[in-house]
Amino acid sequence: MPLSGIQASLCRLYDIRVSCEVADYVCDRSTVEATAGSEHERGEVLIVVEEADGLTVGLYVDPAAVEHLETADGDAWMDEGRRWAACLATEGVSHFLYLVFRVDSDTSVSQLELELQAEVDKYASAVLGQEMHSPSKLQGMLEGNGVGAIRARSREVRRRLFHDAKFIDDPGSAEGDRYRVAHHRAARYTASLERRFLDRGDIPAFLQELRRFYRRGLRGKLEASQ
Repeated sequence: MPLSGIQASLCRLYDIRVSCEVADYVCDRSTVEATAGSEHERGEVLIVVEEADGLTVGLYVDPAAVEHLETADGDAWMDEGRRWAACLATEGVSHFLYLVFRVDSDTSVSQLELELQAEVDKYASAVLGQEMHSPSKLQGMLEGNGVGAIRARSREVRRRLFHDAKFIDDPGSAEGDRYRVAHHRAARYTASLERRFLDRGDIPAFLQELRRFYRRGLRGKLEASQ
């Protein structure tokens, strides 16, 4: 299942292990409608319900997006017809994974944190591309192979993710402001990653910084993305 593959890739990228598998928490549109109304129209929804004995969690990703990733080969991030599917699926898995990571660490997490990390996860996933799904290919990148291509790809990914972005929620709304803050912070941070690491071909330091950022709390993430 693509969602499980995305989780495995992100876990490998950030060198983490978590207690839950995303495939066990996927829910359908009717579940979203029963708990969150029309939120399914966003294409991706992480449902979190606090109960006396813990959290009830569900992840909805538009089935059409999942199907697009299941039925076609190649690089979805650079495919105009499938990039939206890669964005939706990666954002959903990112939200789920980061929530579980923080719960496993017995640490609270804010919605802004989830959104900011998801933006960075989409960037990292798109830049590393197919190499994220193969430990041997990722090792090749660590040894300095394909640095020029990665640098050029980073510029194109940032343009598509951040310069061409459109927002669902209006500015001034709680959701709209949160998404815009996460978006602008991620744009700054990823530009700094490119400048500090990819421009000089230092892939190991690039990955090390991504892992360090992942483990920071909201304050640390905001400081790193100034």
